[in-house]
This record gives sequence, structure tokens and C-alpha cells, in this order.
Amino acid sequence: MTQQVPSTEPELTGVRNFRDVGGLPTVDGRRVRQGVLFRSGHLAHATGEDAAFLASLGLHTIFDFRNAADQKLDGPDVELPGVRNVNLPLSDPADGAEFWKMVRDGDLDQLQAILGDGKGAHRMIASYRAMVTERTSEHSRILHALAEDSVPALMHCAAGKDRA
Repeated sequence: MTQQVPSTEPELTGVRNFRDVGGLPTVDGRRVRQGVLFRSGHLAHATGEDAAFLASLGLHTIFDFRNAADQKLDGPDVELPGVRNVNLPLSDPADGAEFWKMVRDGDLDQLQAILGDGKGAHRMIASYRAMVTERTSEHSRILHALAEDSVPALMHCAAGKDRA
């Protein structure tokens, strides 16, 4: 299959935050190759046109970082023929359950107490740090797959902004 690498980020109807990671600088001063690694939100609501575009990328592997609760909420990804799907949850559904209960219940005083005065930023930093330090096995699997030519690859979470 011939890979079609977009010259600009496409506007996908049912997939949020699609981006080519290519062009980003590496620690050693080089850049990630274009058309090798993409990131996005989940593919559960991908339209036929979205799926056709994704298929045109010649994807080998899709890494889905959503946990079971995310998948239940959003639905399963649209299947792309010939593409290997790998589910590697990078968060536990129990993480943040108390926070989301406060949001659903509209407990603004309690939310202000745990998020006010910069505490929200500290919670996010701790969350991102834990995603790296506590999910080393998952990250190792991803890096090994990428090194073994499971590319082009798309990695995604629910929204395509935190875990991806």
C-alpha cells in the first residue's frame, strides 16, 4: 500500500486532535520522521471518510491507551482492515473516581478545596508523572513495537491530549 502523508493536519469529522508527530525535535537535536507516528483521540466515532483517510496512512499498528471505563463510555474503535490494534491502558479507572464524583454531583466547594490555589496544576503534574513512572511496562511495549517496525503507528487515548 502506498502511504499518503498529509501536508497539513487534516480535519477529521469523528476523530479529535489528529496530529503527525513528525517534525518534533528529539533530545539529540534531530527530528521525528514525518508519516511514522501519529496521535489522536479515540476512533470510536470515526466516519467512513475518517477511516479512509486513516487507511491511506498505511498504518501498521494502533495503540489504544484508554482503560475499560473509557472504552465503555466512548465505544470501541472503528476497525481498520490490516491494522493491528493494541490496547495498553495508561490509567486505572479508579484513578480520579472521587474527583469525577464531585464533578457529577456539582460539589463546587469541595472541588475548589482540592483544585484552588494551584493545587489543580500540582494534581495534573503528579498525574502525568505517574503515567510515566508507574506504567513502565506499557511504555516499554510501545517502544519495542516501534523499534521493531510496527510503523506507521497511531497512538491515541480518549481525547488525544493527555495520554497520547
